[in-house]
Amino acid sequence: MEKKILIVEDEEGTRNYVRFVLEQNGFTVYEAACGEKALELVPCVQPHLVLLDIKLPGVDGYEVCRRIRNNHPGAGIIMLTACDEGINKVKGLELGADDYIVKPFDSLELAARVKAVFRRLSHTPGDIPVSYSDLKIIPSTRQVYRKGVPVALTPKEYDLLLFLARNPNRIISREELLNHVWGDNYSGELKTVDIYISRLRAKLENRPDKPRLIKTIRGAGYLFKPD
Repeated sequence: MEKKILIVEDEEGTRNYVRFVLEQNGFTVYEAACGEKALELVPCVQPHLVLLDIKLPGVDGYEVCRRIRNNHPGAGIIMLTACDEGINKVKGLELGADDYIVKPFDSLELAARVKAVFRRLSHTPGDIPVSYSDLKIIPSTRQVYRKGVPVALTPKEYDLLLFLARNPNRIISREELLNHVWGDNYSGELKTVDIYISRLRAKLENRPDKPRLIKTIRGAGYLFKPD
């Protein structure tokens, strides 16, 4: 079972050390050097746990924590802080952090804290909800809500939407969509994707004829652009 962890830390040496320890313990590791990059990666990577430094350039760790918790409530969060920093643990915990680790820390402490959070997480890989504005997708139950109202989708419509939503702001070709949703051995035509995109638009867009959520990029494919 793959366990994905996102390290959000601006100090390269610390990132490299944490990555080494986590990979030695069997985790799949992703990295971000600033808050903005972390917020871009989370919906794409869908990490099970985020190791989040508090003092980051740009968007700080507290704000990143708040946004992750609001939009991806199933992800675990451990805040990282230097021992000489004046920190507000209550603030971090109120924003949704699961734990704190004070730097410097050794490999045994890091591994133990990470494993403890994983034991507390109730989700399984792929079960983290995906949320954008008024759209919410809950993989554990395969339910979709738009403005709080359930949206009835067929299994393939759901699979297509979930793949698009997990790859926001990225142009995805019809070939990639067909291979991922229908499988490499599917012998159907590329227009199958177009048909299902039209069905999704009819169910999700306010103006299916002028889509804002799922855009057509002429000659390239489709782009999921959250509101």
